[in-house]
Amino acid sequence: MSDNLAIAAEHLAARRYRLATQFAGYVLAQEPDESEALEILGVACLQRGEFEDGIEALEQLSWLRPLPHELQVELAIAYGAVGSHRLSRDLLMNLATTCELDAKCLLRVAAGLEAVDRPRLAMEACRRAGRLAPDTAEVHYQMGYYAQVCGHPSSVSEALLRHAIDLDPRNLHFRIGLASLLLRLGRKCEAVMVIDPFIPSRLDEVTCECCLKRIANLFFDCDDLERARLCAARLAELRPKIQRDRSRNSRWIGRPLDRDFSRTATR
Repeated sequence: MSDNLAIAAEHLAARRYRLATQFAGYVLAQEPDESEALEILGVACLQRGEFEDGIEALEQLSWLRPLPHELQVELAIAYGAVGSHRLSRDLLMNLATTCELDAKCLLRVAAGLEAVDRPRLAMEACRRAGRLAPDTAEVHYQMGYYAQVCGHPSSVSEALLRHAIDLDPRNLHFRIGLASLLLRLGRKCEAVMVIDPFIPSRLDEVTCECCLKRIANLFFDCDDLERARLCAARLAELRPKIQRDRSRNSRWIGRPLDRDFSRTATR
């Protein structure tokens, strides 16, 4: 059993979630109350979009020992993913207000609250993360997104995104987010300047379909046909994986880097 448990943990650490669930299942077939195997199974199932199985595993684990804060947050988010929005919201708010969560957990709380259509609560959770970790680039990036969703002027979002890039200038996802916002505002030349140093040299890091379409259209509109073609080729390369992901349950709230800043920008 210990060998299978170690193998399951290794696969989970390497993000081989299908194999992690398989080997955790081997352990649980022999010892149904093995807490580490239940944790591995729960986390791997959630990452695979198998929410009901993930919830069941984490709930069973909670009967054996208290869940750490990060797992409580993920379980609460999973409830929202299966449609229990009120339960998800209440659990997330309780965790945010009664527990000493770190900035990383608060960002996950924010993502979960936005997923159940509570963007203002999400922004407040993000603000709290910012007070704990003011020099963390992702906090400012996420706050820029929530500011836009909550209807703040686009200048607020832009300032937050630019500050995130100042803190982490090589983060391509942050740059694509800012370029999307600038594109939405009709500032195409500035949008190109934001991503120009990293496209196409780091194009293989872009896995978001919407992001690829936006930057391909941006380059096309700016008569940069070669880079538009490379973006289209990257999109075609990813399409089989995108279709596989869509065939699974796609409601899992993963790490929200590829935010769509092109949707609701206002001047």
